Amino acid sequence: MDDTLLLIPGPTNLSRRVREAMARPQLPHVGAEFYSTFKETIQLARYVFKNEKGAQFVYTGSGTIGMESSVVSLVSHGDRTLTLVNGYFGHRMLLLNQIHGAKADSLEFGRGMGADPDTLRRRLRKNRYSVVFITHVDTSSSVINPVPELVEECSKAGVLCVVDSVCAIGGEPLDFDKLGADVVFTASQKALAGAPGAVLLAVSGKAVEHMEKRKAPIESYYMNLLRWKPVMEDPKMYLATPATQVLLALREALLEVKAEGIENRWARHRKLGELTRERVDAWGQKFVADEGHRADTVTSFWVEEGKAGPIQKTLEEEHHVMVSRGIYDDRDRMIRIGHFGILEPETLRGALDSMGGVMEKLGLAPGRVEVARQKKKR
Repeated sequence: MDDTLLLIPGPTNLSRRVREAMARPQLPHVGAEFYSTFKETIQLARYVFKNEKGAQFVYTGSGTIGMESSVVSLVSHGDRTLTLVNGYFGHRMLLLNQIHGAKADSLEFGRGMGADPDTLRRRLRKNRYSVVFITHVDTSSSVINPVPELVEECSKAGVLCVVDSVCAIGGEPLDFDKLGADVVFTASQKALAGAPGAVLLAVSGKAVEHMEKRKAPIESYYMNLLRWKPVMEDPKMYLATPATQVLLALREALLEVKAEGIENRWARHRKLGELTRERVDAWGQKFVADEGHRADTVTSFWVEEGKAGPIQKTLEEEHHVMVSRGIYDDRDRMIRIGHFGILEPETLRGALDSMGGVMEKLGLAPGRVEVARQKKKR
């Protein structure tokens, strides 16, 4: 493990194997070696998405590129869309819909609340939408939405459905073929434990057909999924120069996922989530996400105003553990712990011990003897 343990909501620490792939001599993106490894990477991506029926995409870009590719490829000017919003990244999807000319409605839920399928059903009965956009796990609030139930409502209404699973794929259960969503996208640097810089998307045949039958052309070169589709079918085709080292590293990360087994990886992340929530509860802090909507990949909790900075600074300087603060207005009153990737429960337990000591030092948590007593009572 590196000197600094990253417990931020991405990027995560990389295995030696992944780092070594980044340090290899430069490969030409048109050469035989990169061609064969990239083809394998696409198949490995199918494995982590459980995607045998749909199209699979892997290309250079951040999670936001996946988000914007989904919007620009599916949405034409004037289309009416609906975005479910219960965190910062739902707002980002809504903004992208607005930028690309959609008549963009939102369905907003309170801070910490999961999106409600019944509320969605009522909205879909009231209005006709072309696409619904859903966040799986919102990295800002650590809320996990009931994606299968939400997608089912979209399917019943005959509406295309896009799922932002950037902070979920590899750490939270998702079976693309069974789910029935039309686009699910993620990025390389979170639960998959790759280096930042690759976006991965699974796309249904229905969504591909929708793109092909659009009356208006897709108004993007790079983020046009129809342009990328033949490249994914035969990577010898050229669209744009890929970040070869990032994609080689992603291949190694995906091989590690497959070696562990995707179901085993989900189970390990469940343990990481449970351990973190247990500690936050013992510290007496209030979760941002409501009970029943707390993710296994990231945990957010409130602290006394102005204390988030000292917690972050002290933990990094004294213990070489880095956590994140809240976003924008929540910067001084929220702590976010990312617990995903190659992280093992014992490593996390030690880091949380250190964090508990920092919280105690700052007067924000009971002493370790009291925490142990509380745990024993439970």
